[in-house]
Amino acid sequence: MTDKSLGRFYLLAQEFWSQLPPQARFRPLEDAKVFARHKETMKGWVDQVVQGFYDTLFAHPATRAVFREGERPAREKTLRDWYLRTVEGPFNGQYFAWQTLVGLVHVRRGVTNAMMAAMWNWVVETTCRLAREHLPKEEAEALADAWRRLGFTVMALISESYLHAYLEALAQAEGVEVGAFLRRAQEEAARLLRSLSPG
Repeated sequence: MTDKSLGRFYLLAQEFWSQLPPQARFRPLEDAKVFARHKETMKGWVDQVVQGFYDTLFAHPATRAVFREGERPAREKTLRDWYLRTVEGPFNGQYFAWQTLVGLVHVRRGVTNAMMAAMWNWVVETTCRLAREHLPKEEAEALADAWRRLGFTVMALISESYLHAYLEALAQAEGVEVGAFLRRAQEEAARLLRSLSPG
C-alpha cells in the first residue's frame, strides 16, 4: 500500500483520531516503546496468533461465510503481514491510515463491525495471555495495556471508516452530498426514536 493510495485515509484517520479523548486512545510514543521492548518476543507469537485467529473465524458459520473457497492462505498472509508490521512499528500516520482503510475493505467483503470487534477482542486477549506466559508480571501488564489501547483505537478507526464508506456509497447512489445524507439519517433516527416513546 503506497502513501499515494492511502491519501484519503490519512485524512480520515486524522479526523477520527481527533474524536478520541487522549486518555482513552493508543499512545504512539509511550505504547510504542513498550512494543519495541518486546518486539522480538512478540514476533515469536505470530504463528499462534494467525492460526488461532483463522481457526476461530472458520469455526463459526457466520464468519466462515465471509470467505471464498481456498482463500484462507492468502488471508493468513495478510494477517501475518499486519501482525509483524504492528509489532515492528512504527505507529505513524501510514500505519493508522492503513488501519482506517480496513473499514472500506470490510464493507466490500461483508465483514460486520460486530465481527471485527469480536476478533479484535480475540487478538487482545490472545496477546495478553501470551504476554503473561512469557514476560515478567510488570512488563506483561504494560504490554497488555498497550495492546488494549491499540485494539480500541483501531476498532474506532475501522468502525468509523466502515460507517463513512456506507454513508458515502448510499449518498452517491442517492445523488446527494454525504453531509446532507448524514443529516437525513439523523432526522430519520430522531423520528424513529419518537415513535418508540410511550404516549
